[in-house]
Amino acid sequence: MHWPARGGMRSVDRAMKTLYHGAGPEIGELAAPNTIRDERERAGIATSAELAGRAGIDPVLFDEIEAGRILATKDELDRICAALGGIDVHRLYRIAFLQLLGADPKYSKLPPAKLIRAVGGAKELFVAKDEMLWSEKRSRPDEPVEVFLSMSCGTQAAPHLLLDTVAVCEALGISFYAAAGPAGCCGKPYAANRMDAVMESWSQQKTQFALDIGAREMVVWCTACQQNATTLAARRAVTKGVSHPIRETQTLTFLAERVRAMGERVPWKREVPRRVLAEGHDRTSNVHANALRAEVELMSAIPGVSVVGIYDGFEPDSPCAGAAREESYGTWRRDETSEDIAEHRVILADMAAARGADTVACQHQGCHMAWGRYASDRLAVRHPVSILAEALGVDHPDRYQAASRLGDPREIVEQTRPVWTTWGLSDERALELAKLVADPRYAAGVTSCGCGKGDGCAESLISIDVLTGKAPGLH
Repeated sequence: MHWPARGGMRSVDRAMKTLYHGAGPEIGELAAPNTIRDERERAGIATSAELAGRAGIDPVLFDEIEAGRILATKDELDRICAALGGIDVHRLYRIAFLQLLGADPKYSKLPPAKLIRAVGGAKELFVAKDEMLWSEKRSRPDEPVEVFLSMSCGTQAAPHLLLDTVAVCEALGISFYAAAGPAGCCGKPYAANRMDAVMESWSQQKTQFALDIGAREMVVWCTACQQNATTLAARRAVTKGVSHPIRETQTLTFLAERVRAMGERVPWKREVPRRVLAEGHDRTSNVHANALRAEVELMSAIPGVSVVGIYDGFEPDSPCAGAAREESYGTWRRDETSEDIAEHRVILADMAAARGADTVACQHQGCHMAWGRYASDRLAVRHPVSILAEALGVDHPDRYQAASRLGDPREIVEQTRPVWTTWGLSDERALELAKLVADPRYAAGVTSCGCGKGDGCAESLISIDVLTGKAPGLH
């Protein structure tokens, strides 16, 4: 199978450039790259019009789909696959796009409300009510804001990332409204349930809310959210001639731009002596590739940080993206036992050390959580937003990572009791949430803090203390 090479995606034409208004990938890039043309030619179908006829799709619309300027709908994709002889959908699009369409069988089929609640459960285990600095319901602020900080739903699983994001924006003097969970969701959970019309309506309502509160920019945490905005806006542009009314950027892109624009006015509090390996998935989509570039730019601007290189998250030893892998990425190491995991920790620490790194920084929140289980005294796992927060003196403990490395659900419940009781949870519900986080196979034993700051860590919970994210005795 031939996929577009990294950085080699075909360009949109000039007319499309005027319609995006920053909604999706950078200017000159495609909304939904695919291999439809390659598969059409392989099937001996000479023209796009012929395949469009076989699939029962308007030829003009089909040209936009084949060129990658818009993403096919699930129904259109099924008809294209059937017209190509019943080929598998994975031969036409990367998994990230198939998930947007609800065409990837591995993506959760939970009802949307349950899915959003499931990924947000960790918030009640790791963040007390009075610590939560964002909204879960869209309510109009008292004054207009510059930015709608839409922190998605999946990011709630590691809620220190939300705390760090809000704290960073406050430190940089940004006027913003922050939302997560249902209020920050892009609507993607509706795709898996074939609720396309609801997803489109959800997306447009979210955009209208941003405009209503005066925002000139929508900043989203999850790359899937930006992909969703990209593909929906692109289809409206092509089919209705409607330009997207607000600029949409990914969090790392927004922060990199803001730090660059502020220059010497950034209120740095400390140097952060880290040698960082930037992890990402630039083969997944243009959105992911742009976020990885922004990650490197942002960390390179932080005093004391040295970016030593980029790590492809689809390498065989990478702990992340299990659900987003496909055959074209090759084999993947799967750990079955605690011994496998201990060995894997050493492999990753050795790999990072060989590249001159002491820290791995992942672009995606899910990757951060997966890598966090493999953090060790030799290899810190820290998200770029948290590294920025460190330098601004406003970072928070990574309680998810500490809990996952502790590996004991009952101990986690006891350590986090001061947190989850503020939500009125029962012991049984707290234990249920802790079991979703902790797998005893990942227990790291007595270790130093997961953030890698050692004596500079401000935390306190265990052989790892969950509330503070470090080992007892470190102050």
